Formats: sequence, C-alpha cells, structure tokens
Amino acid sequence: MEYWSVGVRITASEINDNQGMVPEEFFQAIWRERRRYVREGRIKQPHPWRVALSDGKVSRHALIEYVKNRYYFLANINRKDAQVIANCPISDARRLLLRKYIDEEGQDVAGGQLGPHYDMWLKVSDALGVPRAVMQSFEEVLPVYRYTVDAVFNFAKHQTWLEGVAATYATEGRMWKRYTPKAEHNEEGLLGEGEAWTRHYGLPKDALLFFNVHRDANDEHGDINEAILKKYCVTAEQQEKALAAARFRWENQETRSDIIYRYFVVGENV
Repeated sequence: MEYWSVGVRITASEINDNQGMVPEEFFQAIWRERRRYVREGRIKQPHPWRVALSDGKVSRHALIEYVKNRYYFLANINRKDAQVIANCPISDARRLLLRKYIDEEGQDVAGGQLGPHYDMWLKVSDALGVPRAVMQSFEEVLPVYRYTVDAVFNFAKHQTWLEGVAATYATEGRMWKRYTPKAEHNEEGLLGEGEAWTRHYGLPKDALLFFNVHRDANDEHGDINEAILKKYCVTAEQQEKALAAARFRWENQETRSDIIYRYFVVGENV
C-alpha cells in the first residue's frame, strides 16, 4: 500500500504510526522530491542564469550587479546558521553545526588560515573594479533580492532547528548529485562558475579562491547536515516538516536565480 506524505509517495513499510522512514529512505524521499520539482519545471536545471554565464552571454554590468547581490546572501547566510545553532538544544548537534559555521565565518577565528568565505567573494568584486565600500554597504542590492535572503534567516529563526538543518541540507553544494541519476544532471557542456569567469570574463584565477574553497567545504557541510538528520530527524512529523523545509529552500534559491536573470539578463535585452 502507498501513501502520500507532504506530496511525497511512501509505502506502508516506510512509516508506522509516528515512526518515520529509516534514514536511507528518508534521504531518498527528499531527493526524489527535488527530482519531481525539476520534472515539473519548478527547479530549472540548469537555470538560464547559469547557462548564460557559461556561454559568455552575460554583460559586464550584469556580472557586477550579480556580484553585489550575491554578496548580500553570502555575508548574511551565516546569521542563519547561527540562528539554527541557537535554536538547537542538543550539544552534540550544536558542535557539529559549529564546525560548519566556523568554516564559513572563517577558520582563522579558531587558529586556522582561511578567513570568511564572504571575504573571498570580495576578491571577485575587486577584480571587477567594484569598491569595497559599495559592496559592504549593500545599498545597491535589489530590494526583492534582499527580501529573499532575509526570508532564509527568518525561516531559521522561527522554525525548529531540525527544519533549519533540513533547509540547509536541501541546497548544500553538490548533495543533489549524490542522489540524482547522472542522466538527469543536464550539465553536459556547462562550465562551472569559476571556469566561466576566467574563460569568458577575464578574471584572474587568484580572484576565484571562493569557488574552490566553497565547493569543497559545501560537500563536507552536506555530510554534516546529513549525519544530523540521520540521528535526530526520526519521527514522521519531523520528517514531514523537514521535507517542507527543503521545498522552501529550493523555491527560495530558484527565486534568487530568477531575480538575477530577469533583472540583469532579460531586462538588459528589453
């Protein structure tokens, strides 16, 4: 017998009263739901913004505006992570989350060498000639983009800590590829963002530290979030809320990409 739980089809063997799915089935359910979003066009894979960037069809003005807007996301996302940690009553889970937080906020605060990931993004804006005062004032961030970023923080603040972890997990790096058949990746011929910057837009490789460091860190952070969900997100109610949180982040992420594409690619051609 099959049931539908928050839009995800599960079998009777997957759920029993308030006992949730076993972890492997739960993770499969999350990424099965993402695949459904892609099939229905609710996630564009790849997004037109990524395609335009990969093909070298983004103007310098659009690049600069993208860099300014994305910096607002990068500079504020750790406030979301800090809120998840503050909401978490379990010390072992907090300590795992703190490792991720320190990676993003800067390993140098704990004696490491790397600084904050958002400061690495300033190397990109430096290479484009955008003054740091402009970047750090956030005055030129689109209000609608600012709203979507603030929504991520407010979600983490007002929902449970597990929902905050699940929302982060849903958009963490390349986790989706781990659970999605390669035939569905739709990335053949698509350049990575860092590669596109150097090939089409002339940015020096030393300006692109962010992409190398952030990519590798995101994979580790995805593993941390998965380990937490495996141990603590175990009831049917928790898992349903986690699935809803994943949907929220997918839709939020897609909206941010839509904003950049429509304002700075489509808008320039109108």
